Formats: sequence, C-alpha cells, structure tokens
Amino acid sequence: MKKNILYIIMTAALLVTGCDSALERYPLDVPSADTFFTTETEIQGGVNACYSFVVSRNNGYLSPEFSWDAFSDVMFIRGGGFAQNILMSVLDNKDEYFRNLWLDMYGGIGRCNLMLEKIEANKDKIAADKVKQFQGEVYFLRAYYYLRLTNMFGDVVYQDKPITSVNEGKAVIRTAKAEILTKIYADFDQSAQLLTGSAVKTLGRVTAGAALAYKARAALQNNDWTTAAAAAKAVIDSKKYSLMPSYSTLFTETVVNNTSNTEQIFTQGHLVTAKNASAYVQWAGSRSAGGYSTIVPTQNLLDSYQCIDGKDISKSPLYDKTKPYDKRDPRLRYSLVVPGDMWNDYIFDTRKDKPNTLNSAGASVKNQDSYNSTEFCSFTGYLLRKYYDFKYKGANTQCEMPFMLCRYAEVLLTFAEAKIELNQIDADCLSAINLVRGRSDVMMPAIAAGLSQAEMRKIVWYERKVELFNENLRYQDLLRWKRAEVVLTRPIFGRPVLGEFNVYPSVQFDEYGDPLYNEATYAPHPSSDYRVLIRTNFKKERDYLWPIPETELSLNPGLKQNPGW
Repeated sequence: MKKNILYIIMTAALLVTGCDSALERYPLDVPSADTFFTTETEIQGGVNACYSFVVSRNNGYLSPEFSWDAFSDVMFIRGGGFAQNILMSVLDNKDEYFRNLWLDMYGGIGRCNLMLEKIEANKDKIAADKVKQFQGEVYFLRAYYYLRLTNMFGDVVYQDKPITSVNEGKAVIRTAKAEILTKIYADFDQSAQLLTGSAVKTLGRVTAGAALAYKARAALQNNDWTTAAAAAKAVIDSKKYSLMPSYSTLFTETVVNNTSNTEQIFTQGHLVTAKNASAYVQWAGSRSAGGYSTIVPTQNLLDSYQCIDGKDISKSPLYDKTKPYDKRDPRLRYSLVVPGDMWNDYIFDTRKDKPNTLNSAGASVKNQDSYNSTEFCSFTGYLLRKYYDFKYKGANTQCEMPFMLCRYAEVLLTFAEAKIELNQIDADCLSAINLVRGRSDVMMPAIAAGLSQAEMRKIVWYERKVELFNENLRYQDLLRWKRAEVVLTRPIFGRPVLGEFNVYPSVQFDEYGDPLYNEATYAPHPSSDYRVLIRTNFKKERDYLWPIPETELSLNPGLKQNPGW
C-alpha cells in the first residue's frame, strides 16, 4: 500500500516559530520563501505541509479525530477539563484551546495561500498533471480550514493571499460568514474540477470526491439545503463510492487501510516514524488492557439506540430491562463494549460488587475494570469498541490506526437530510436512508414512503447520531439544529454503579428521539442509581459561537468579540 500523505509530512519544509498572532505567523517564518519552492520536489513538500493541521494539534485525549463528540451528549471524558468546561459553559476567551484552534487553522490557510502562489509562479517548471494535482489539494485544504473556523467562530478574517508584513496582519478585519461560505464552495468546486480524473489514489490525499463531499458537509452545516443536496448527489452519481457490507469490521485497521474500501472518502493516517501516532488505545482502552478508560460513551447514547423493530426502548415490546442490550440496533454492539462482553480476554463489568470476573478460560480473576479495583475505571460503565484495536495495547500511545474523517454513509445521510428539509421526500431520499439502515449486518427496518417531514427529520437525526457516533459530527449537528440549547442543558449519565436496570425508572424520549431523565429519581455517585456525570449548561445567547481568542483581540481590537463573550 502507498504511504499516507501524512506519513510523508515529516519531510515538509515549512517550519513554525514563535510569534504572537496567527495572521502574522504565516508565511513569514518559512525558509527563504523567495528562493524556495521553485522545483517540483520542493513544491510537493510544501503541499504536503499544507495537510499539517487537518487534525488540529493533538491536545492529549481531546483530539478532533476521535473525541470531539465529548462536547455533546454521547461521549464523556474523565478529567477532560476543556470538554467539561464547554459542557458547563464556564470558559472565557483566554482558554488556550480556543487560541490553538484559531492559530492552527490560520497556520494551514497561510501555508495554502503561499503554495497556491508558488505553484502558479513555477507552473512552467512542473508537469501539467502535477500542477492540477497540487492546486486541487491546496484549494480543498484552504476551504477545509475556513470551514472549521467559520463553524466555530462565525465571522472570521478571510485572506486568499499571503500576508507580507506585521502591520498588514494587525489591520485585518472579519468577513461575514455567509460571504466566506461562498468562497469555501468555490474552493471545493475548484478542487473537484482540478482533481477529476486524477490517478493519485494515496490514502489520505484529497480527491475530487472528497471535495464534493466536504462541500455537501459545509452546506449542510450552514442549512443550505439546496447546495447540500446537489453536492451530495454529485458524489452519489459519481458511482465511485459505496457502503462496505459490514459495519462491525468497517472501523478496523485492516479495512481502513485496504485499497478496496469503497466507503472511505477522506482519511487521516498515523505512523510512529512520522511522529503523528495517536494515543487512542490508551484513552479508550479498558483498565485490564492497560488503558485509562478516559474517553467513554454515555448512558444517554446507549439509551438512544432503538430496538430492532425500529422503536425506541420506551415503546418497543422487544425491550427487556433485564437484558437491556439484547434486540437493539446492531450498531450498539458494534460501537460499544457493554457489561458482560468478553473484552481483552475478560468479562467486562465495572460494578463495584464485581471484584472478580471470568477470563476467556473460565477462571475467576481480579476484575481490573471494577470500581472495587480502581475509581478510574470507565465512569459510564461502557467502553468504545469503534476504532479500538488490541494490536496496540502493549504500545497504547503509539497507535497507527487510521481514522476516516469522511465516509460515504455521511454523504447519503447528508443527501437525505437536505431533501427532507426541502420537503422533497422522494424515492431517492428514502433510498439513501435505507441503504445506511440496510447494511448487511445492521438490517434495521426500511423506512416506508408516506411519512411527514417531521417524522423523517426525526429518523435522519437518529441515523446521524448512531451511524456517525465517534466520528465527531454530533456537536456541530446540535449547533446547527439549534438543539444544543435543549440537549446540552440536560444531565449526562453513566450506568448504575451497583443495582440492576430493571429496578430503575424507565427512560422517556422527547419529540426528536433524545432521552429524557427525571433527575429527581436519580442520584450522583456513590449510589445504587445511575451515575450523574455532569450537569450541562448551554448559554444560547453566546455558546453557539466560540470566542475570538484574547491574544488576537489584544493585537488587533478591530476584530471585535463575539456576542456574550
């Protein structure tokens, strides 16, 4: 298999030094920019470097690859200061995480602007197909970085040329998000046009399909249903992608690395020698496997999985509270580790009254995952199965598992949601949803024609929640649906620390299928009730946008702050 683009990144020539402002920082610090990037090899290295911030710097467990769902109701991070502070709405614009994201996105944009200029200036020295390839990748990446900026900060500074002086960097002002969105679309379109027909198939490199898929995502995240539907339809009609038959194996290293994987559209790779390995196995792993059980799925998520008849657990006659994981949407067991599962050759259970467990040979051994053994076992009582590979348990900070940042199932759900919001609930719309629900090892009931727009909206929102869990789209979904002010003002729960499910109150659901808990009937740990992990808060007058970092405002007051911050 060819090396991933980010496996090559360690050879990139662009370097970062210490400056105060993101808009000053790049590209003023590149080595001899006037004389460098004049050959195909040098420009290839510069294009590689433009990928550096696709996954903004790894802030330990809070990686945008695998744990941004912890900003929402479906994932919890033990000791995850920034994520928990976001959920409780107690941050200000001095927090380093805000500044890091801002700096990294403008770092990527600065590199993209420089390379577009250098490619154009030296295109006569480079083969025509290479020029198209380089430009296509860089246009995509610039749009990608601006999309993340506008999603989180709203109106931001837009620059499509390198900034050449400190004074110029300090004088910029913010551009309206709507205006930037049109430029994002244009960059994705340009990327798709340039990369159509490209023979480059290296895992991790941008393709025409990725450009169209991300244009669809950008439109969806901005409630531009017409554009979202058209871009997603273009990906579907290209016939270049299809769902892999097995959801249960889709997120394994073997399948993600396989060139015959027809579902992945844009993937982030890892390699120890490239110094971009992840610590996912450490953060997500069980205590018995040497992991920390830090990043864990919530009870709120688990209760959301329907039964195999397509009904939620408050309505389905198939739901048995004494066997709460049986006859549920199969994606529950493919995504999560639940009590009673054989995991790392041990029966997994965190209950305090389970000091011992059985190993795969049937012998009784100490239960390393029990509250009886440590208070730092899974705080929710569940673990992540999706993307977890025991191959790395002996070197759990050196995980080379690739992560799919965009895949075909998302495109199908984007198309379906856009059509629903346009009230064009036709056969194509139903087909897109039913393809996702009808995967060979999922086989949830097909959605029949004749449902209302509200009923269809509830269905597609459910599908995004469970199909795309642990793929870092939930938080942005709650923001764009204006559901954050509802869902993120409810407590987040873990499973009972001691007692059995059948003695706990039944879960109810709101009109959009999200679980409702009467907190008065539960109690925080230690108790025999569900564990109340965090009481969330969301200030709707400010929290739909993140703040402009204090350091940027101090250098350029003309940027102005977002409301409420």
